[in-house]
Amino acid sequence: MPVHISDHYFDQNRNYCGLYVVSKIELPDFGPTSELIKIFDMRGIILITISSHQKDNIAYDFVIVDLTGKKHLKEEIRKEILDKFGKRLLLFECVETGVPGFIYNVKGFPLVFNFCDDYIPMAALSINSWRNLLEGLVDRYGAGGLVIIWHMGNDAGEEKARQIMRLKGDLSCTDRIKIALARLQSFGWGRFEIRECDEDGKRIVIRVYDNFEDLVTKDLKGYQNNFLEGYLVGLISILFGKACRGVEQKCIKKGHRYCEFLIR
Repeated sequence: MPVHISDHYFDQNRNYCGLYVVSKIELPDFGPTSELIKIFDMRGIILITISSHQKDNIAYDFVIVDLTGKKHLKEEIRKEILDKFGKRLLLFECVETGVPGFIYNVKGFPLVFNFCDDYIPMAALSINSWRNLLEGLVDRYGAGGLVIIWHMGNDAGEEKARQIMRLKGDLSCTDRIKIALARLQSFGWGRFEIRECDEDGKRIVIRVYDNFEDLVTKDLKGYQNNFLEGYLVGLISILFGKACRGVEQKCIKKGHRYCEFLIR
């Protein structure tokens, strides 16, 4: 299921409208998000997207609707929201970006990754940005660029492992690896599968379907997935408390359905 980090819309021929609504939740009698949907549905207004977050019985809703040909309804909508929400309404704003026809969740900052109620700020890169970053290093520094990329991944993997090691509970190394890989999948790095994990023999085999690094480097001849390999080596070295080595033994570029890494 695709997960949208953010939605940006631009069409100078459309009249997009953004609404930011913060209100109290009083279930089962009053659900703010559903009430907003009803208001737009009753007027036949196209609801493009709605982002909702709830915490401590407060709902934070950002709504983007298309008011093209129905701009006159904007004031009606505002009045109905004020009327229906009443004292439960904590904040209401009509959002403008300053660029006609352009709308996005202006209130959507910072981007955070919620890990057990630990809200970690994120700074996402698009696939195109990753491509420019990796290709730029290889173009400028050749084999040296590959070494830099590997160590970038290795350092990142080690740091992430240290965070995972701080998790409390009766967790095996395999459990901690599963949690770490789940985080990577949620970041869009690929779909991860542990095919083998011999904690005694210190041998781990990880398959990656839809590997993001393979996607962004498909035009780099001879490139192996140095960043992800370095990341996995760093991650597992810390989790197992012993220096590891890694090799990519299967790769999408070589005709396999997935990339597969062996870590010893």
